Amino acid sequence: MALPEQPWHTQRDRIAEFGAWLGLVAGTLGKFGRDISLLMQTEAGEVFEPSAPGKGGSSTMPHKRNPVGAAALIGAATRAPGLVATLFSALPQEHERSLGLWHAEWETLPELNCLVAGSMAQAQVIVDGLEVDAVRMARNLQLTQGLVLAEAVSIALAQRIGRDAAHHLVEQCCKRAVAEQRHLREVLGDEPQVTAQLSADELDRLLDPAHYLGQAQAWVARAVAEHSLFNA
Repeated sequence: MALPEQPWHTQRDRIAEFGAWLGLVAGTLGKFGRDISLLMQTEAGEVFEPSAPGKGGSSTMPHKRNPVGAAALIGAATRAPGLVATLFSALPQEHERSLGLWHAEWETLPELNCLVAGSMAQAQVIVDGLEVDAVRMARNLQLTQGLVLAEAVSIALAQRIGRDAAHHLVEQCCKRAVAEQRHLREVLGDEPQVTAQLSADELDRLLDPAHYLGQAQAWVARAVAEHSLFNA
């Protein structure tokens, strides 16, 4: 932080602002950790923290791989708000030399710094060695047998028969797919009202998750560009 323009002894806004920024960083990293922990669950199994001897193992279950880095990120994000609140509580100090309030910052601010520093270190380890199971991701996308892409079909049909009609038609097909335990692509292919508007190739494309990424690629490119500019 730059040197203050005026006496700072009871003007603690700079301290609180810095603490709030640390709290935001902790929360952002906590969100990252939460996503990793959820994607590591057996039911998902899409990404994994890097594996190393003594890291993430279970004392009783040899097969288990614990998200220890994610746990650290989530733990820091959980503790940070209380520490930030202490800094904000110390803002209304008495006269020009308060008693007790700024003393409350002495342990709080260093602890907050240590939490965020440790969280960033753990996040770097995760990012550097993150393992991605693309095959499992693709398999998970098919768990609903195409229902997850019903919106794409509805939007394409809406351009030809209108939004309400398209929504109702695809909704009925989805219900039939669930009741008959069939893939949505198969049900759509058997529906004359659909095939009259969409060819087999169009249906195949609409039911392919790789063709329904929206603005994801643009967002990734923007994030990479901003990162490159920041580190230039």
